[in-house]
Amino acid sequence: MDFNLLSGKIPKELWMLPMLVSEQAAAQVGRTASDLPIFYPSVDHAIPLQYNFLYYAPYISLKSNNLQGNIPSEIGQSKLLKTLYLSNNNFSGNIPEQIANLKDMQILDLSMNQLSGNIPAAVTGLHFLSKFNVSYNNLEGPIPSSTQLQSFDASAFEGNLKLCGDPLPNKCKRIKGTDEPDMNNTDADMKEQKFPWFYVSAALGFIIGFWGVFGPLVFLQKWRYAYYYFLDNVHNSFMVMIARSMARVKGRFIRS
Repeated sequence: MDFNLLSGKIPKELWMLPMLVSEQAAAQVGRTASDLPIFYPSVDHAIPLQYNFLYYAPYISLKSNNLQGNIPSEIGQSKLLKTLYLSNNNFSGNIPEQIANLKDMQILDLSMNQLSGNIPAAVTGLHFLSKFNVSYNNLEGPIPSSTQLQSFDASAFEGNLKLCGDPLPNKCKRIKGTDEPDMNNTDADMKEQKFPWFYVSAALGFIIGFWGVFGPLVFLQKWRYAYYYFLDNVHNSFMVMIARSMARVKGRFIRS
């Protein structure tokens, strides 16, 4: 059904066809006798190979249409599906996590759509993939690490501006994991929990200094009299000094 004018959403029932779900149903239609032998050229161009049976592998190809909407999560029920072409359509949304159920998948082409979000890490469990293509979508984040995904060419991931990691040349920025402590929050918590020693010491210094000076004056009468006597002497000495200074200035002014 490639290169047609199919539009709208993929029916969910498509992913529940017996041949895609049931091994018994697939066995009944998987190998069919041919009325006439079929000949294929051999690799060394010698005697052509003759086939008397046709084998139908579970295969869906809907590329180059106008299909849209999300790829339904029911795709995970097609456990026997081996080949899936959905390229060059208008699919949007995330790649469903249920795609990890397609353990026999060998070819998966989702290129040239409007898919967004991350490539599910569960894709790394598709160990039989020989072709994988998600190029020219709106995918983002790191490409899941696995020997298989990193073995594909960078062209299988290109056209996703926010996608990063091998095999693409643009490396991912290092992001702190959720299990790693956030140093900013840690510092803030420590500041909040830190005992205010500065204010405590300042308060103690003021109290000790205040009562160290004025305490004796309050409770000891002799000290109080001595303190007042000292202040009187200082006041008198200061007034005498000012009077003498004024007299000198006045005397110089009169002489001039």
